[in-house]
Amino acid sequence: MQKLRLLGLFICALIFTQTTGHAQNSSTPAGIWVLQLGNRRLVVLSLKKDVSGGISGTLARPRHFQTGDDVSFSHVQGPVETEPVIASTWKGDALQFTVQNPADPKDTDSYLLTVVDSMHAKLGMQGLPLPPLTLIRASGASEVSTDWDPQKIYSPDDNAASNPEMKRIFDEDQRVRQQPAGHINWTAVSPSDAERRAETKKLMDSGELHSGRDFVEAAFVFQHGDTPNDYLLAHTLALIALAKGESDGLWIASASLDRYLQSIGKPQIYGTQFRFPPGQPTTQDPYDRTLISDALRRQLGVPPVAAQEKQVKEYDAERKSKN
Repeated sequence: MQKLRLLGLFICALIFTQTTGHAQNSSTPAGIWVLQLGNRRLVVLSLKKDVSGGISGTLARPRHFQTGDDVSFSHVQGPVETEPVIASTWKGDALQFTVQNPADPKDTDSYLLTVVDSMHAKLGMQGLPLPPLTLIRASGASEVSTDWDPQKIYSPDDNAASNPEMKRIFDEDQRVRQQPAGHINWTAVSPSDAERRAETKKLMDSGELHSGRDFVEAAFVFQHGDTPNDYLLAHTLALIALAKGESDGLWIASASLDRYLQSIGKPQIYGTQFRFPPGQPTTQDPYDRTLISDALRRQLGVPPVAAQEKQVKEYDAERKSKN
């Protein structure tokens, strides 16, 4: 099916009503428009006025990618395909144009380009219930990037710098825990943890987390929460960090799931959680040591069961020496 071929690209479960509410200004659609994902270009639309006064050009993109919105793209792979514009017409304030598959002249697709201002435009595909893509005008010749990882999720802010405010919150979260095992003053730490979660949530809700590192740090903050939902949120943040290529998200993804399981009365499965009950030995229970093999733990960066048992003994020895 041509729509799955072209935007094997666009796969989505969203209900969307396309709008063209941006009034076109004097900016011309002629030029080079790109969908920029960090330092990579996913779509390159080149338009120019032809001798008859119409619009001609090409649309280039990888053969396959998937998206359910206009901000996250995955499964990007395949050679770059370039399709010529074979027809164009104005539809209200937007330019409607049709491209053709060079390998199959009967295979065509129509798009709607709305120029927002001199540097931005919206590109929607006709017949698909998807939000339009946000394009920016390129200053010179541009090519579709080819160094994609099909397992990674890409977004426009991939090259955005990590948020310094998130780092400050994370550093404070770690600083208050720089005490021997079992000797942290939780009466003092818990209220400040709640404040850091509130600060982190504000950054999340306002879209101020960008890099994989931002999401790892946010995951640690919510891992130090006190409800099952805090731990589920930490797990989700860790998964986003992994999708952005931040390998440090792997351990916190495992630890947050363990902590969530224990918080709802279920046994942890990886062995990342240690408890220090007053006057009693260090424990990992409840803990199902059989579901996950040590081979799988190695893939997650989690120590094998034998190493965990040794760690329990070391914690107990340290606690005893401090008493």
